[in-house]
Amino acid sequence: MALNIPDALEDFDADWVSQALKTSGASSSTVSNVVAERIAIGEGFLGELARLHLTYSDTGEGPATAIAKIPTTDGALKPLGVMLGVYERESLFYTHVAPKITIRKPGIYFNGSDPESEKYALLLEDVGQYRSGDHLQGASLEDAMAVIDTAAQIHSRWWDSQELIEMEWIPPLDSPINMGLQGLYEASWSTVMDQYGHLYPEWLPEKLEMFIPEISQWLTSWAERSRTLTHNDFRLDNLLFDDQPEGLPEVVVIDFQLVGRGDGSGDLSPFLGCNLDVDLRRTSEIDLLRRYHELMHDREAGFETFDELVEQIDTAHLFWLVNWGNTAVTADHPNERAQKLFKVILERSIAAVVDRDSVQYIGEMRG
Repeated sequence: MALNIPDALEDFDADWVSQALKTSGASSSTVSNVVAERIAIGEGFLGELARLHLTYSDTGEGPATAIAKIPTTDGALKPLGVMLGVYERESLFYTHVAPKITIRKPGIYFNGSDPESEKYALLLEDVGQYRSGDHLQGASLEDAMAVIDTAAQIHSRWWDSQELIEMEWIPPLDSPINMGLQGLYEASWSTVMDQYGHLYPEWLPEKLEMFIPEISQWLTSWAERSRTLTHNDFRLDNLLFDDQPEGLPEVVVIDFQLVGRGDGSGDLSPFLGCNLDVDLRRTSEIDLLRRYHELMHDREAGFETFDELVEQIDTAHLFWLVNWGNTAVTADHPNERAQKLFKVILERSIAAVVDRDSVQYIGEMRG
């Protein structure tokens, strides 16, 4: 008998979790009690998560905790998630991609999807024992190097993969979903300026107002290099670190709602642009990109030249600055951390655009 798909975190009760664990083979024991602890409030924009503390009625083995994940219950945000296809995409990722990708990621106990009723739910391995990344605090150089290595591992595995192309549910950069972004950014721009305009250098908003009408053209141009799998939410709140006795930590990647096809810049640019403290990015960005380029070339993948990679990242910084502005004024701000996070994201992204002189590329699509 198929399990029902929970509508709310409270629906992950003892009977339901028992059946899910037994069906997945994760446990043969019976769960007698579940205590749900809400987590990641203010860190995920379109989902709700809880850590389930599990008590068993017998002596068999089973996970002490698990993670329940459902779409946001915010009536304004869930339609956005459905429209963007993020819930179905993550479900399909765990079905079709996760078994074929060697990066560290949570195991799956239950993967429920019903697009017709817009019901989705995941029951996942709890990887909370690993050190959490903190987008607000920013990455250390060692953590950044480990993240870059993980990005290269993902991108090289799927570079020019016919198998990836055949998974039509993974959208390329010029998908209808992405081609609607320009309109969203144009509609929200005045609100971005009203709420966050004081963070921008006086000369920059005028430049960005010239860039926003070009975004669809840029996406179409970049789509010609939609050659690999990209996570597209590659930020520290979705990364955990398994510290090793020697060398760099291993990175555990979570949250695959936004996976797509691209050239890799959709992971590298936002990570470098707003997950590193400004001073660390200024001193390390080029070295980290060189590390990535060399790892990709060792695996016969990636941009042909290093200069091409750097130019793409510099241009992508423009897109991500506009994107983060839109997100800052449209996403939920449930707590003080979320409010601080959006401000920090914008400050760091603005600095990346200014430092790398990204505005020099504005107007190329009109040429």
